[in-house]
Amino acid sequence: MNEHTLSAVGTTSDAHTDYPLGSSDLEHRRLMLQARILRPSTDHFLRLGGLRPGMSVLDLGSGIGDVSMLAAEIVGPRGRVLGIDRDPVTTDKARRRAWHEGLDTNVEFEVTELDAFDTAERFDAVVGRYVLPYQKDPAATLRRFARFLRPGGILAFHEFDFLVQNPTWPPCPLWDDSYRLLTKVYEATGTPPDFGGRLYRTFLDAGLPGPTVECQGPVGAGADSPLFPWLAYSLRVLEPALAKAGLSLPAGLVADDTLPDQLEKAVLEQNSQILATLQYGAWTRVP
Repeated sequence: MNEHTLSAVGTTSDAHTDYPLGSSDLEHRRLMLQARILRPSTDHFLRLGGLRPGMSVLDLGSGIGDVSMLAAEIVGPRGRVLGIDRDPVTTDKARRRAWHEGLDTNVEFEVTELDAFDTAERFDAVVGRYVLPYQKDPAATLRRFARFLRPGGILAFHEFDFLVQNPTWPPCPLWDDSYRLLTKVYEATGTPPDFGGRLYRTFLDAGLPGPTVECQGPVGAGADSPLFPWLAYSLRVLEPALAKAGLSLPAGLVADDTLPDQLEKAVLEQNSQILATLQYGAWTRVP
């Protein structure tokens, strides 16, 4: 039996709102594409944060498993990663993907609400990507999970900031208006679209030592950038939330399988360069 024990999955969560992107097959495709785009940044943040071979890692909001598997590659066969997520469908996919990648010997996944998780085990690191903004009290979440760390253990998180002032240059109005819908719908659902810029204060509010913070941003230039389907998939899975907030795609855009091509065509016509969502990493060690 595993050393950790989980409480029964409840009907409540730390999440202050339902995850606005849902749990459809399209959302899972979007997550895998997103993971490919963000992998260099996440890898950079985790390694600078102190992840090393042989460590044990707890991954919060593990989803379909990309951060857990990346952490497993870093800690190696002598290390261990436990990913926890409230969605049984994505967790099952994460298990299958880890098996396919040959990582199932040192990666496990469990279904649990974050506020229901409990264990006697102590980890060398607690990590997460795109998870804190969806919590009712992000500082309380950090404070709670810091107690599952060994002395000197690491907290390392990778979060987003949609508030890019000039997403394209030269300006491509169709792309810019589409991209800014992300900010509008997140604000409408009560999820801070600029959470990455709040990481330092959030760590301090959790009673943790001030973290090291870095910022990066994916850039797209020319044809076939993965940023085209990334935004397109995001807008499509957000359609219900957009409609609920009274928002819609810019005139002329259709939310179907051709949306990536529609966005790409508009950007290429302007010979624009894209700056996508800013990526913030923050990490610290507990005393």
